[in-house]
Amino acid sequence: MKRKKLPVITKKILFLVIVSGSLLCSLVFSAGYFAFTRQFRRQYDSSIRSISAAAREVLNPDDFSSYLSTQKKDENYETVHRILQDFVDKFELNMIYVSSVLPPDYTHITYIYNPVKKGGRYSEYPLGYEEEYVQADYNASTKRVFEEGATIVRHTMKTRSGSHITAQIPVMDSSGKIIAVLGVQKNIQEFVDARYSFVNFVIALELVFAVLFIGLFIIYFNKKFINPITFITRETDHFASYGGNPSDRLLEVKNQDEIGILAHSLHQMEKDICRNIEELTRITAEKERISTELSVASKIQSDMLNKEYPPFSDRTDFDLFASMSPAKEVGGDLYDYLLLDDDHLMITVGDVSGKGMPAALFMGKSKVLLDFYAMLGLGPEEIFEKANNQLCKNNDSGLFVTCWLGIFCFSTGELRFVNAGHPAPVLYHEGEFSYLKTKPNFVLGGMEDYPYVEHTITLSKGDRIFVYSDGVTEATNGENQLFEEERLLAAIKKTENLKAPDILKSVRSSIDEFVGKAEQFDDITMLSFEWKS
Repeated sequence: MKRKKLPVITKKILFLVIVSGSLLCSLVFSAGYFAFTRQFRRQYDSSIRSISAAAREVLNPDDFSSYLSTQKKDENYETVHRILQDFVDKFELNMIYVSSVLPPDYTHITYIYNPVKKGGRYSEYPLGYEEEYVQADYNASTKRVFEEGATIVRHTMKTRSGSHITAQIPVMDSSGKIIAVLGVQKNIQEFVDARYSFVNFVIALELVFAVLFIGLFIIYFNKKFINPITFITRETDHFASYGGNPSDRLLEVKNQDEIGILAHSLHQMEKDICRNIEELTRITAEKERISTELSVASKIQSDMLNKEYPPFSDRTDFDLFASMSPAKEVGGDLYDYLLLDDDHLMITVGDVSGKGMPAALFMGKSKVLLDFYAMLGLGPEEIFEKANNQLCKNNDSGLFVTCWLGIFCFSTGELRFVNAGHPAPVLYHEGEFSYLKTKPNFVLGGMEDYPYVEHTITLSKGDRIFVYSDGVTEATNGENQLFEEERLLAAIKKTENLKAPDILKSVRSSIDEFVGKAEQFDDITMLSFEWKS
């Protein structure tokens, strides 16, 4: 008789239970272990700090130089030594040492006091005993005591017979100068033994619990869940592989729980799938039709924007070019430039809120209005005020446009401009790049009868202005970092000797290099104008 194999799903769930249980036990063990260790360390640290501070109070630091120079002990020395020895005996310390340590490496030690545990592993060093002691932790902590006046507590975990805790505190003379270090060392074998006992107990308890839990879990779970799920899987797999009509055998699952609900839901799902396949066929045909219409709309929008270079072939006194890269099939950004007469040039860049077809339609309306009022000979603020009022009418969708528009006069070099909530352009003037920042006005289409404020600057020949939409500075890479103004300014500085189309290509190359493989989520529009010298 062949041995019945566990279903694959049972093996997977068993594996997940074992892994999850192990992770949970490890988490509980780690939390308990670290809490246990932290509590013990806190108690030992507090205790040894208190002992160190109390031991320091009995010292007479002003006498240390006399002891070290004469190598003689007086009555006060013996009294202090007896008190320190009492500390060692009563608090079961390994030793107390008071020593002078020479900078800068703090390896040369001269002992002043050194009472040790009677019958212990350490021998007491006499007054004036000197040694070279090179041990990284000790030398570093001693340096901090002398140079910073810090109190240092070190835990040394070597072997079960050699683990100890050491506190080092500064000893100051009556003038406040640190002249010695007092060290207190205490055996922490109790802590080490307790930690080992805790580890062994928890591991044994976890193993017993894991075996019992996994065994009971497999028996119960296989009966209540795996067998019905296996049946449901077989029936749904048959439907997925061969199609046809839904299987009524799923209705045979009588579980009065989520599995029974699942079986009946899958039966209903199979019926819905058959119905949805027919619907999907119809929708696919409809999407293909919409896609074709979007392609046509994209072509129409592209044709609305001037893409020729140079845009005015009979004019050689300025260099001008612009580009727009939509994030979707159609975009909401706009740009335009018009020679209003032989002496005046209008340039503008805008960004409609939202994306897709609604933004594209609003963009077209905005562009027509700005062109219309500019050709009437109005100034920038009048163009914006009239266009704003028209855009506010019947704007039930709540769309708006951020926009920058300037009119340049070639005879005077004067640039009049208005900024309606748009990013500040980059100005190249007298060999320096900087942002042309002014207090922005409110967006177009947001509030009727809003009074727009116009600004004026004077350009010199050779000056340049770079206008862009927020899709440039808000281009985002895979780490969710923005391109931002600093990177744009750095990219622009590389284009000082380039023509307008090459400037846009260079900046776009910097954006693409920064973004990498991340998807473009906003329209990117750029315009470069230079008054040639």
